[in-house]
Amino acid sequence: MQPLIISQSDISPFKIPFLKAFSFAGTTIHERTGFYLTLKTSDGISAQGEIAPLEGMSPETLRRTKHDLTEIRSYLMELKVPLQKDELLDKLKREPHLLNLCASVRFGVESAVLMLASKAAKQTLAEFLGGQLKDVPTAVLLQGTYQEVMADFKRFAGQGVKVFKLKVGDRNVALDVKKIQDIRLLLEGESYLRLDGNRIWNLKEACIFGQLAGNQRIDFIEEPVSDVTQLDAFYQQTRMRVALDETLSVVRSGIRAPGRCTAPLASHEGVVAYVLKPMILGLIPALDWIEEARLSKRKAIISSTFESPVGFKVLANLACLSGQIAGLGTERWFKDIKPIVGENGIIKKESLI
Repeated sequence: MQPLIISQSDISPFKIPFLKAFSFAGTTIHERTGFYLTLKTSDGISAQGEIAPLEGMSPETLRRTKHDLTEIRSYLMELKVPLQKDELLDKLKREPHLLNLCASVRFGVESAVLMLASKAAKQTLAEFLGGQLKDVPTAVLLQGTYQEVMADFKRFAGQGVKVFKLKVGDRNVALDVKKIQDIRLLLEGESYLRLDGNRIWNLKEACIFGQLAGNQRIDFIEEPVSDVTQLDAFYQQTRMRVALDETLSVVRSGIRAPGRCTAPLASHEGVVAYVLKPMILGLIPALDWIEEARLSKRKAIISSTFESPVGFKVLANLACLSGQIAGLGTERWFKDIKPIVGENGIIKKESLI
């Protein structure tokens, strides 16, 4: 098969306001800004990638992002895109121009290039990468005051949502515990909670929280302590299962040799899941972590960082590969977009095409 040849690349900024502010880890955001990269081939195929570092979470600034994006444009012109999946993935994993980019630009470039190849193959991204196109269940994100959290929980539970992700890490530990206890009383059937601590607490605070909250109907807590070396101590004292999120952006998976996750990480008894944010990691590194999770018998959960519809659809396709209930509950914060997540928390496979 003859490779595709990129003949045009365009960069355009975007800004999408929020319906209400969102706060996490000491940062409050009111809108989502970034860039779209549009690639076109000599035979008329086009695809977009989203580049949108998240303030307070992404290490790179928007200025660094724009610099990297401008620098990579000349490399992309006349780039030959293999149509065979393994050949293309190998090219994306080894190309120094791409490896040196900040993560959000990697995500945008890799998304656009892979979308070109999947369109040429007349497949969705999930299918091109070897997965099956299917409906994607996602957790609903709960954040805010006690009243806001409880009102949102009751509304979405009534619509059939089964999994809820609750932001914790408040200095008022008792308030976080109350939210969990009151939600737990209302959970029905197979419904459960996921928690996200965003590395706010020290070990003592996290253990107090875990012991007071209990671990019934809790799938896991993301990053409960500020020091990753204390995860085992947290688990031993609370028996609350743990998921890694921020840690994955500074600890390399087996990119060159899948299955060789760093020894301290691999040995953590309580770690049951990797929460993967491709905008923070890059798309190819996220695929490596999915494979790492499979080999270590952990969950790989695709999670959003308030991507616009362009990036969000890519994440939903990746969630088809992971086979886990996704963490794509951010759409409802946006103003003036047409959501693809249904009221029951399901993304229909038709929306991924």
